[in-house]
Formats: sequence, structure tokens, C-alpha cells
Amino acid sequence: MMISVVVPAYNEGRYIEACLKSIRAQSMDVELVVVDNASEDETASIAEEYADRVVYEPRRGVACAREAGWRRARGEVIAFTDADTTVPPGWAEKMSEALEHADAAYGPVYLADGSTAEKLLARYAFTAFLWLHSALGMPHFSGQNFGVRRRLLELAGGFNVELQVGEDFELSRRLRKLGRVVFVRDMHVYTSARRLRAGRLRFLMHNIANYFSIMLTGRSKLRMEAVR
Repeated sequence: MMISVVVPAYNEGRYIEACLKSIRAQSMDVELVVVDNASEDETASIAEEYADRVVYEPRRGVACAREAGWRRARGEVIAFTDADTTVPPGWAEKMSEALEHADAAYGPVYLADGSTAEKLLARYAFTAFLWLHSALGMPHFSGQNFGVRRRLLELAGGFNVELQVGEDFELSRRLRKLGRVVFVRDMHVYTSARRLRAGRLRFLMHNIANYFSIMLTGRSKLRMEAVR
């Protein structure tokens, strides 16, 4: 099956090249779609060097960017990761294998940098959190690492572009009612710890508030400003 990888990006000139190189290094061919979310730095020019398609999306917000990206992609499977994230060798293959028997798949998100304690928490505590949601039949996508069959995205109507944050989790709540969603323990990625560096307590409280807001109301409560 053909996989399209969609990477939303706003002012990601510092990180995006490593992300795109890691996707291009996959042993299977993928379509690489970068969505320039009205960046004001060199993001778009870097993306042009690696992407099959660079989509310009003037509406700010990651939900708008993800939505614009998958609508322009051609793959039977649409995979998503972030511009400050790298995918290891074999990532695309693991996703392809998982989606031979499922409609959507997601995996762990490890930290590429940060303190030892932060890396351990991400690797074990956050992974356990994602696995538990899967075991309870309540999948919880993390935007850096999930893939969906196109037909299921179309059936779901895509992303809720009214959400400023939490669009990934909100989508996973809708998809579980439409198809089979699986958690793949060894389909991990590595992301930047920059948001933790900007304030651990603020980051934690922001995510907790939005988690319960989406669980209870289907809408995110708080927006976190972009961190560079």
C-alpha cells in the first residue's frame, strides 16, 4: 500500500531538515507532503528540497495544516508526524504491516533530547498511558506518530479544524467508532523536548486540561503558543 507522510510545519527551520531526512531514509517509498502553515522563516525552502509536495496553508493551526496535507496526499494510508520529530529506520514498514489488519495505528513517542528523567518518563510512563487507552478501547493518538487508511479519514470527515490543539486525540475518539485502531509498541518516533524546556509545569497542566476537556466535551480548552 502507498503511504503518504504529512508533516505540518510552522517556523520549523531549526528542526525540519532532520525530520524530512529521516522520512526519506525509509527503506520503502513514501510520498512526503509538507504543509507550510504560513511560516516566516526558511521552513518552506528547506521543505522544497525533500518533499514531493509542499502545501501552503494560510489558516494558522495544526488541525488546519494536517487537514490541508492529507487532502492533497495521494496515498491509501496517510501517516502523520511533526516537524521536530524523527522517525527511525523501519517506521514506515511497521505502519504498513499494522494497517494490513487494521484501519488506523499509532505508537510511542520518545524524547530525542532532554534530561534522563524526562526521557525515561516519555519512554515508559507515556507509552504505558497510550497502551492503557488502547487496552480500554479508547485510542489516544499523539500527533507525532499515527497513520490512518484514507477511506476511514474520509468517512470521519477529517480533522476538526475548529480545534487549536488536541485535534489528534479528538480524531482518534471518532475513528474508534468507525474502524479498528491498534497501538503498535515498537512503532516509535523521537521528538524534541523543547516544549518541556519552555516550562514543564505549564506543559503538563496544559495537556491535562485539554485531555479532560476533549474527553468530556469533545473540544480543547487551552491553546499553547508555538515554541521554537
